[in-house]
Amino acid sequence: MDETTRAVIQQTMAAPDAGVPYQVHPPEQVLDADLHRTMATLILDGRDRLTPEQAGGPEGIDLELVFLVGCYYAARMQLLPEEEARWASYAFEFLLAVVRELRPEALPTHWRQVFEEQPPQLVPAYEVLHVVGTALFLPSEATGDVDGVLCATALLSTAWQWSRGTESEPVLSFKAGTFLAAAADLDEDPESARRTRRTALHLMRGGLGAIPLDQAPERDSMMAEIIRVQSKVPAAAAPDDGLHAELDRYHRDGDPTELDRIIDRLRDVIATAAEPDRSHRCLELGQILRMRFEVKGDLDDLNESIDRLGAALAGPVDQEIRAGVRSFLALSHLDRYGTEQDRADLDEATVLARLACTAATAASPAHGQRLTNLAAVLTARAAADDDPAALDEAVEHLRQALAVTPSSQLDRPVILIKLAVALRERAGRPGREPDLATAEAILRQVAGPAADPGSKPHALVARVELGVLLAERGLRLRAATDLAEAVSYCRALAVARTEDARSRLYGAVRWAMMAAHLGDLDQSRTAFGVALDDLLPKLTTRALGRDSQEARLRLTYTLANTAAAVEIEAGHPRQGLVRLEQGRGVLLAQALQLRGRQDALRAASAPLADRYEELCRELVAPRLDPERRRAAAGAFDDLVDEIRRLPDLTGFHRPPNWKRLSKAAEAGPVAVINVSALRCDVLLLRSRRGRTVIEVLPLRDVTAEEVNRRTDEFRAAVAGLTARGAGIADRLRWDGDLKETLHWLGASVVGPVLAKLGIDRPAGRGPLPRLWWCPTGALALLPLHAAVLPRTGDGPPSPPVYAHDLVVSSYVPTLGSLLHARERPAPAAGRGSLAAVAVDAGSHARPLVGLGDELAATRQLPGPHRELRDAAATPGNVLAALRTHTHVHLACHGAWDGTDPSNSRLLLHGGSLALRQLAAERLADAEFAYLSACHSAAPGAELVNEALSVASAFQLCGYRQVIGGLWTVDDEVAPLLAREVYRLLAEPGAPDPATVLHRAVDALRAHPDFDEPLYWASMIHSGP
Repeated sequence: MDETTRAVIQQTMAAPDAGVPYQVHPPEQVLDADLHRTMATLILDGRDRLTPEQAGGPEGIDLELVFLVGCYYAARMQLLPEEEARWASYAFEFLLAVVRELRPEALPTHWRQVFEEQPPQLVPAYEVLHVVGTALFLPSEATGDVDGVLCATALLSTAWQWSRGTESEPVLSFKAGTFLAAAADLDEDPESARRTRRTALHLMRGGLGAIPLDQAPERDSMMAEIIRVQSKVPAAAAPDDGLHAELDRYHRDGDPTELDRIIDRLRDVIATAAEPDRSHRCLELGQILRMRFEVKGDLDDLNESIDRLGAALAGPVDQEIRAGVRSFLALSHLDRYGTEQDRADLDEATVLARLACTAATAASPAHGQRLTNLAAVLTARAAADDDPAALDEAVEHLRQALAVTPSSQLDRPVILIKLAVALRERAGRPGREPDLATAEAILRQVAGPAADPGSKPHALVARVELGVLLAERGLRLRAATDLAEAVSYCRALAVARTEDARSRLYGAVRWAMMAAHLGDLDQSRTAFGVALDDLLPKLTTRALGRDSQEARLRLTYTLANTAAAVEIEAGHPRQGLVRLEQGRGVLLAQALQLRGRQDALRAASAPLADRYEELCRELVAPRLDPERRRAAAGAFDDLVDEIRRLPDLTGFHRPPNWKRLSKAAEAGPVAVINVSALRCDVLLLRSRRGRTVIEVLPLRDVTAEEVNRRTDEFRAAVAGLTARGAGIADRLRWDGDLKETLHWLGASVVGPVLAKLGIDRPAGRGPLPRLWWCPTGALALLPLHAAVLPRTGDGPPSPPVYAHDLVVSSYVPTLGSLLHARERPAPAAGRGSLAAVAVDAGSHARPLVGLGDELAATRQLPGPHRELRDAAATPGNVLAALRTHTHVHLACHGAWDGTDPSNSRLLLHGGSLALRQLAAERLADAEFAYLSACHSAAPGAELVNEALSVASAFQLCGYRQVIGGLWTVDDEVAPLLAREVYRLLAEPGAPDPATVLHRAVDALRAHPDFDEPLYWASMIHSGP
């Protein structure tokens, strides 16, 4: 401002009532664009002298400038439409508030009176720049005034920079970006416009990222504006070398060995790299390891991913890289939570994902991806905690991620799918029903036309999620067309060779279930065949560690049962039995293959038999490192293929068939009890006229839900009754629950089986018949032999008749395990030896007072005898004894882990012997194991169909005959039972161990203190 103009303004300020600038100017002059731009430029040039706070005091203020521009906007605001007038009035108010604060007498009387009634607010200088810039921008953009837009952009950019750290920063950042985008629209240089738009989007993303989620209308308009600007930005060219090129090749070809090569290369680089390159490569390796885990399911990869990303986070990386590391580390923890269900992983994922999405890095082009990852974590939390707010937040983050992600970006379809899934989940809440239609529309958009074979990236995933939506809606509304369309989508995923086994299995099971609901049993059978014949073996390959296999098997909890139920419903009980063998005891079957005799192979080719034996030893070795395990598994599969090319060995290690399974009934009937949500049945195998027949015994009054409920009640009752300190009222209630369950078992499950066999009534003298039970699902946790049979007739009350009174019961996890035990030869006469272990190592458990008596009981058995007592009973010593003795008696505490059954263990001196350790043994001469430890025969509730128990681990080691407990055995009972068992085993011509246990239980029941099932029904026999 020149001195002449300044002098005129000073005179006006001395006598303001005589007239102020622009009040009498004609409207066209006040509205002139050049004048407006001049006024705004004066503010821009004098931006350091606008407010006392900013200028360091009143003396630093250019009051004449402030007064002049304020008067201009006072005149201008009277002539504008509403929106422009609003911003002009803000400029008038904010500027003249400074004059009123420093020289109120410089204002005309009528303005002073207005300000007295409504005092204007003194605002920071950045707000002055904000309102003046906006007041200029609106008419300039509308008329295409390039200079006006550029001046407004300069004002807003300065306002944003000065607002850092204040509540106004997000809005000003976004607005500065909006103004820059408008400037780009007016730029005739394409390259310059492209650069400007990228800067604009950077500012807009940063602003939107800092706006609270509850400011929905404001956020909605921001996202719409970002989408508009983003549509004008050409896709960035992907790097054509390095990691990006390798990943492009992997996504194009779908070859998982490409991931192996990338991982090997990055490990080599990291071994010699210096910081910060080492941390950057750790970030890349952590990402790729997680990708390989999602394809192959190896927990070793996922755990290493977490370790590598943790190392990157601890390294010298900048704020942007750190945000990326946190986001990817959150996904790895989320994957581990999904696999192992450890809540600590979900909590850690939440913390990391939120730290990755702070306002400090919201302007990053990667922010949309990080928001998507945060939404994935929140969706998992919503499911875990039944938390609607978490799901709402996830939806908002996904909407924002969608807005800030260019339409050309490869992962944009992923965001759309995740948004649709979140909306689908939210649609189940009252008032959210319209979300379902939105989700369907999004999924159909990504899926493309139904006739399209699905080559478009992510189309197959979208179709599967659409299939889930349609299936849920079809079942709810009984809409056959929805179910039929769902079937087609799930079938396409199941047979897609390019997809990983886990995804394909998910599709196959959905396909099978929907087909069954439609009544198309043939198609359902086909789908279950794909799942069990093709996909389950791939899902649980030997290349995976045991933890990884167990984690993947949790995905198939009821697969075999449901497949068997469909086969039975379709009139194919033999195939139903095959399905149960295929899908239950998967790890047991794999392990038994590595331990069986291979006489036919050795006769056909001794070199192949030697190679086979060598690989078996390597695969069962404990603590085999992941790379060696994968190599050995690959070599094993190749060797099996080679063996199958030999004459007469084409069926080597093929899945079980009816011809083989039918042999299970050669020594007596076998009752396989299938528990499924579709139907419950007994598949009864027995020999008739020299051939095995299978009979279906429908359990029409039994449901899977009831089995689960009664099992939970029974286990709670037993836990209460075997604990100390409970009151009489509780004990009576638990005793009632226990007996009610046993009566239900007798009436609904066991009684019908015995009636079918014609042995449901007490017989005369003579040996009782044998019966092998093979229960599935939660039924495997109940003592079927203690079922109370229904009374007949109306006579006087009589003592209960238990299944134990009518039949000698044995339990088998699978028919394959029974056949394996029968085919394994018993030790030659005179070669038996016993290792007896007795130790009270449960520091938090009640003392074992009968250990000495149990050891004394074992001494009745003739032959070599070794005792390990107390301090001598270390894990190492016990394992060494197992390797050198045919018989073992273990009297100790057991720790049962229902959620992680492989962690169930025997508590010894100085440590424990876990199921995982036992499963790694191959004991060639093992014969008989007596496990006098609580829960030693109880399978884990989490993987009950895998029959993972300490007892099954002993069978896996090689023990043909195993006695173990379903629950805690009373301290007084254990020695009494052991004494009778070993007395009977020591007799010349001793019967089989199942009959020995049965007679020992009879003797125990004759004791007046121990005639209740709580005391005698815990110990069961497993074996031939």
